[in-house]
Amino acid sequence: MPAERLIALAAQTLPPVLFRDTPMPTSAKPFLISWTLLSPQSAARMAAHLGWLFRPQVVIVLVATFMVMHATVLQSAIHLVHDAWTIQETVALALLFLFSGLAHELGHIAACRYFRCPHGGIGFGLYFIFPVWYADVTHAWQLRPRQRAVVDLGGVYFQSILLIAIDAVALGSGNPLALKLVWLVTFAMLFTLNPVFKFDGYWLLSDLSGLHNLHQQVSLSVCALIARAMGKQSASRPPLQAAILYAYLVLSGSYFFYIGLFLGHELHSLGAAMSVTPDVYWPSLEPDHHAGWRDVTLVLGHYLGILIWPLMIVFASFFFLNRLRQGVNVIVTGIRAARALPAGGTHG
Repeated sequence: MPAERLIALAAQTLPPVLFRDTPMPTSAKPFLISWTLLSPQSAARMAAHLGWLFRPQVVIVLVATFMVMHATVLQSAIHLVHDAWTIQETVALALLFLFSGLAHELGHIAACRYFRCPHGGIGFGLYFIFPVWYADVTHAWQLRPRQRAVVDLGGVYFQSILLIAIDAVALGSGNPLALKLVWLVTFAMLFTLNPVFKFDGYWLLSDLSGLHNLHQQVSLSVCALIARAMGKQSASRPPLQAAILYAYLVLSGSYFFYIGLFLGHELHSLGAAMSVTPDVYWPSLEPDHHAGWRDVTLVLGHYLGILIWPLMIVFASFFFLNRLRQGVNVIVTGIRAARALPAGGTHG
């Protein structure tokens, strides 16, 4: 019997409290738009011979090699990435970066196959404002926590293996393209380990801590803190879980504050730049009679180029304000719930 049917049957016969915070499998994807590029069968064929890379002795050797080589190369890559990029470099870097994303998702699939866990396909989608690859590893929740953590880290692990090859090219030749790719892939790896959004870092923290629905858990913790501050009763958590949630709350709040400052600065800079140099930003659309409509095409391309970043900033600002509204609602809800609780301290 499929696992989903077993869970549905259990939910009908067992007390609901047993299913509190259980990460139920779902087929819904958290993307605005998405495309499946590799079917489960195709992804399985690609990962069929890669499971040996997760053997502990192999992992130790590869991770140690990566850390030594990457520490040697990364400093040069950080300085070089700020140099001007040619069109050819930009296209090549974009294609190679996309390939590193595919390798990342293949790592998740290969980890599932190593633990003999069913998996889905690999696709590409838009998560809020972020274009991302994704792998369907919904069934990984059936594994033990440490095995789920391996699946969570399988993506950055495969990117680390890819970076060993790129680092070797950069060390051997000093190729600027390789150095810039080192920086881009490293940044992507660090970003996906960020636990604020529901990327790999979020699931890793959830699996290792045993706390599911972290965003909801943090909201409940905020309400509990407000209740205690008002001298009301509130349910307490085990010390380790409470410490993890409060640390997550502080880190998420700091990251959220930084993003707010960044968006405010970018909006101010964009407004100032466009108002000071309108002729540069907004050239005329009137075609030259000698050049025909070629000039109009160039102008439209100019518009597209200058509007991509502002539109992303505006879209991100709306998303930020919506999240800020949700955060305020959590605090207001916590205050209202605390007022309704009886006084007299906390209980277990």
